[in-house]
Amino acid sequence: MPGRHQRPHQDWLLACLGRIRRKILGTGAIVSLPALLVIIGAFAAPTAWLALPAPNLPADTTLYDAHGRLVSVLYSSVNRMPITYNQIPGVMQNALVCIEDDTFWIEPALDPVGILRAAVTDLAHGKILQGGSTLTQQLAKNLYLTDQRTLSRKIKELFISLKLSAIYSKRDIVTMYLNDVFFGEGAYGVQAASERYFGHNASSLTLPEAALLAGIVNAPSYYDPLVHPQAARVRRNLVLTQMAKLHYITKNQAATAKAAPLGLNPSSPLGNRAPFFTEFVAQQLLHLDPKIGKSLYTGGYRIRTTMDWPMQRIAQADVSHYAPISGTVNGVYEPQAALVAINPKNGYVQALVGSDRYQNSTFNRAVYASRQPGSTMKYFLYSTVISLGYSTSAIKDSAPVRFPAGNGLWYVPHNYGDVYNGPLTIRRAIALSDNIVALKWMNTVTPPKMIAVSHAMGIASPLANNLTTTLGSSSVTPYEMARAVAPLANGGYRVRPMGVLLVRDSTGHMVFQDKPQLTPVLTPQAAFVVQNLFHAPLLYSGGTAHDLEPYLNGRPAAAKTGTSSGQRDAWLVGFTPQLTAAVWVGNDNDTPLGLTGDRGAGPIWGHFMADALRGTPYTYFTKPQGIVTRSVCTKTGLLANGCCTSYPEVYIQGHEPTEVSPGCNSLPGGQANPGLHNPSAQSILRSILDAIP
Repeated sequence: MPGRHQRPHQDWLLACLGRIRRKILGTGAIVSLPALLVIIGAFAAPTAWLALPAPNLPADTTLYDAHGRLVSVLYSSVNRMPITYNQIPGVMQNALVCIEDDTFWIEPALDPVGILRAAVTDLAHGKILQGGSTLTQQLAKNLYLTDQRTLSRKIKELFISLKLSAIYSKRDIVTMYLNDVFFGEGAYGVQAASERYFGHNASSLTLPEAALLAGIVNAPSYYDPLVHPQAARVRRNLVLTQMAKLHYITKNQAATAKAAPLGLNPSSPLGNRAPFFTEFVAQQLLHLDPKIGKSLYTGGYRIRTTMDWPMQRIAQADVSHYAPISGTVNGVYEPQAALVAINPKNGYVQALVGSDRYQNSTFNRAVYASRQPGSTMKYFLYSTVISLGYSTSAIKDSAPVRFPAGNGLWYVPHNYGDVYNGPLTIRRAIALSDNIVALKWMNTVTPPKMIAVSHAMGIASPLANNLTTTLGSSSVTPYEMARAVAPLANGGYRVRPMGVLLVRDSTGHMVFQDKPQLTPVLTPQAAFVVQNLFHAPLLYSGGTAHDLEPYLNGRPAAAKTGTSSGQRDAWLVGFTPQLTAAVWVGNDNDTPLGLTGDRGAGPIWGHFMADALRGTPYTYFTKPQGIVTRSVCTKTGLLANGCCTSYPEVYIQGHEPTEVSPGCNSLPGGQANPGLHNPSAQSILRSILDAIP
């Protein structure tokens, strides 16, 4: 008969074990054959009785936005997302037990009959052929052993299983098993598998989904539903049959589940959906808590970030769609773009994009690209001017001028297009982005004072101690610009940009928490006046950002364009009471872009602000006490005389003009630019001022 030659070996082994057992029985001890095998194993592997080390399994780190929405899953080589027992639905536990170890809940951690039967067969053949493993034994192998089929490994598995059953409850064991077992497609654990195959949390698993996952465990490659859907379906239905047989479900439930489609998620697994923001978070954590930062991809952390995921998704889409790409340089799309958006009330970084496509270029330009910001630096010039007590409607003449440059040389500034705009109030100078007037004001307040204010507001980069700093001759990053205009939006407070709110470890314990830090750097009155002045580029038809006003649709906002020398960099930096945003566009090799700020960066900024704030209420900047409004003549900046072209202007109380402008016949310089005093712009500005609480 086939296999008959094996019988004497088995009989011999059983006879030997029986004789040893009878010897021991002679001492009065009661020992079964399975127990005898345990005793023999104890001599073969005495170290198995030592305390078990804590399993040190790499686990995925998950990033959530500020509202708890899962954004990204970070892992190095193993995709594992541990969850608690209460997060694993009963239907998943039952499906697993039914197909892998149907006596798990009622029997010990070991199957002594199965172990002995397997051991006899294996010894008879001189090698490991059978397993006889319970869930506990499988867990012991997964956590501490290899897949090597040797008798010594099986003996170690036996003792580790005993130890596990002594230390942990059944609930603990099934939780550890489902957090560790391989489900194929790079997914370790039921949470990673649920995300991979179905695109949702394990807590939401349905009966057919749970049965499908339970069936995969036996042979992940063969039953991979994305590769072998028919084999996976047959295996799933076998699990459902077994669940009905063991009365975990009814036959009708099994039939309904068998008829259900596999319901697989066709998209790629949830990975790092906001890579530039993730890098920003990683760098912050390296600084704030190096231990967490260094183990970010393997520590199993749950990180609540400051991101607003819908806003981040909008930012990524708008940068990708509206960046004015014209070609590639060394395989990288050019020109490139970057965007940073910060909540000025608390410093939360809500969106951050470092390039048009991360797959194409991983350099995070939002944080690290230091480029000339052009006229966006005028935010800090005029913050200095107003903080030093100058009247909002003080006049400087946009006319040819030269400044000493040393060694007998002269610096002769020009406006874009080589135009001269005549006498300009600060509001008109900002609207037209007049460089000559800005340099005259810089000469008045002096570069060191403007640099000090810039640094106080949030610029960290070094700034050159010369007049051209106000025109953006020193380089800064988009991140700095988005931060540094926040005091104008929030009433005068510098913010510390935050990317992380709190971090929990894999057990749910909070291991890090951050809180906003706001530092007063401008008076509320100065901040209010300056933000109001920077409405002008949007409101007036001659304003450099006027093309963007339709995106805001009347929403209170401030904006400033920036174009560096030779049109190498295009910027748009602006804000509302809820959001500051800086956009940069340029070539990585610093070659001319050929676009101004409103054309290069403006469309990205405009679409982003419109999309990000859609559905949120219109909010006005809070007017502090000590602010007054006066109607002044456009050309003189003095109180309106009743016959001049005038507009409403805001002042810090005590700094408003008291002199009435001379009669119409004596007005200097002729008629003002009609775009700066058109009735529509005056009406909008006056309605904004009237609506401010």
